[in-house]
Amino acid sequence: MVSYPAALHRTIMAVDVAGYNNPSRTMAHLREVHDGLWRVLRNTFAETGIPWDVCFVENTGDGAMILLPPDIAKADLVAEFPARMRDGLRRHNHVHAEEARIQLRLALHAGEVAEGSHGRISKAASFTFRILDAPEAKAAQKEAKADLALITSDLLYQDVVTQDAAAEPDAFRRIPVKVKPGENAAWAWLRLLGAPAATLAVSATAGTSAPPEPPLSFPALVEALLAVACVRNAESRRLLLEMMSRREIAEAVPHQAEDRLHVIELARTCERYDGGLEELLTTVRLLDPGSPQVEELSAVIARRSGFRVR
Repeated sequence: MVSYPAALHRTIMAVDVAGYNNPSRTMAHLREVHDGLWRVLRNTFAETGIPWDVCFVENTGDGAMILLPPDIAKADLVAEFPARMRDGLRRHNHVHAEEARIQLRLALHAGEVAEGSHGRISKAASFTFRILDAPEAKAAQKEAKADLALITSDLLYQDVVTQDAAAEPDAFRRIPVKVKPGENAAWAWLRLLGAPAATLAVSATAGTSAPPEPPLSFPALVEALLAVACVRNAESRRLLLEMMSRREIAEAVPHQAEDRLHVIELARTCERYDGGLEELLTTVRLLDPGSPQVEELSAVIARRSGFRVR
């Protein structure tokens, strides 16, 4: 009978450099990126008070997997660690050329990890890399130009992030995780840090600028929603509601058998919540990215709600 060492519960961290293999990076750039990544990692651990030498660290080429022992508080990893890592990335990027700058994705999860003959064995570790590679996280970081994309598993978000105000749980949004055929739907939580601050250009002729356009009517919003296929269709609308990260909105939408009536209820419910229409638009873009109808909906919502659509 073969006896195996017992699996141990570990906090799992996976990091990946966005665009590591960009053709514009030369070997000299990659060396700076490589050295900068490990310098930022070690400094962030030291500044957060987490001993580097108690962790199992594996170089993955364009990133790393780090297994932390159970006695390291997960709260520190979601509260202090991300901001310190963001600052380290800022320092690196400030003194390096564009090709040697680092945008990093950081995924956090926890679970059982066993020792194998040639490395660690863990379903939890495999899932950590799944959320690290979530297409929605990659797209959001690229659009925002954020230095750091923090991605936590749903388990860690619910058990750790939401329990500590210092972790800023409201700064996260739920994102889908790509699953293999036959697997249940999976979710993760995304927070972007270190995005460039928006700058407002003040015109010298501001006093003579045209007045803002008046908000559009509610029927215009309904028609714009119905023009989008994933909203108009009952089956895809059900998926849309399931994918909305703000469950208090999705669960408050009254059901109507007739499509138009259900879309009206959806619009009315989203308007009752602060940022509700933005949440709806974000989810619609997941299902139907870049279509002309979605862009038209974006413009309608911007004029209807007054917020700046991302």
